[in-house]
Amino acid sequence: MISGLFLLVIGLTGAILAFNEDIDDITFRAYKAEVNSESTLNLDQAIHTVQGQFPEWETRIVHFQPGESILFNLRLPDARRFVFVHPESGTIIANIDANTTVAKWILKLHYSFHAGVYGRILVFVIGVLFFLSLITGLILYRKVLLKTLLFKVKIKRSHSRNFYSALHRYVGVWALLFNLVLVITGTVLAFKVSRSALQTPKLPEPPQVTISIEESLKTITDNYPDFTPSYLRLPKTKEAPITVNGIFDSDPFYYSKYFNKILIDSNTGAISSVTKVSEASLLTRLDSMVSPLHFGQYGGLFIKLLYCFIGISGPFLSVTGFIIWKQKHKKSKK
Repeated sequence: MISGLFLLVIGLTGAILAFNEDIDDITFRAYKAEVNSESTLNLDQAIHTVQGQFPEWETRIVHFQPGESILFNLRLPDARRFVFVHPESGTIIANIDANTTVAKWILKLHYSFHAGVYGRILVFVIGVLFFLSLITGLILYRKVLLKTLLFKVKIKRSHSRNFYSALHRYVGVWALLFNLVLVITGTVLAFKVSRSALQTPKLPEPPQVTISIEESLKTITDNYPDFTPSYLRLPKTKEAPITVNGIFDSDPFYYSKYFNKILIDSNTGAISSVTKVSEASLLTRLDSMVSPLHFGQYGGLFIKLLYCFIGISGPFLSVTGFIIWKQKHKKSKK
């Protein structure tokens, strides 16, 4: 029952997080820039401003579209901030605690219950237990899978136990494949998050970027016209390169943009290396699928609604399973 309550929290927050980008869009409307030209993107000035005011923070740029506010994600081991910068003037529009936004708060509840390292480990354990319960359900209902998929299992409302059992079976069978995808990818993510939480983080020592990022991005576009950059990581140390993440046109929808890396020499601005996930090992390609498949980061409204339904199905199965067990337990006592 207790694990069912935790699963309820994970499932409901997961259902909401299917719309995390939409939630962020609503939250960030207040920081929208008013521009004279929709083609303006003064990225170099924005970087100079942010690094000047936050010299000790690791700097990432998560949104840099012409005519729109530039969004910086600043990081320390124990803090995260969102800084919105005007694309024309390069001045700071807003500076907020990233962990207090609605989507981030729900995400933290989803993967750690806001309980630090212990919460992350607990989520991992629950993921393993949920996976085992799905396998158990698959074994138990293996003989009626086809009948259930063809809606040949009758729902008898007159008998509460049969009613909940049939509902449990229908939702479980129809959501089984997607739940397996979610629980496997979620457990992998929970393991990564737990492992990182047990490691001692290092304070960043970022250098001031002196090259033109705009020129470097233009060089990338000229040399790799099939690549769309969408995420920038500025150096955390003097020796580190600038990392540009994004998507190649030939990439399938289930590959993560963070596994494509074009490294820029932070002293010269030249391209030093290119890593394509499509050319990586099988294990790396599988790893790149984990986050997109878990959060549904590849589709429109239909995919989001589908993920929302699947997210709710886990808690539903937990509740109906408990009701079935309780009624069976009462009957055995009689």
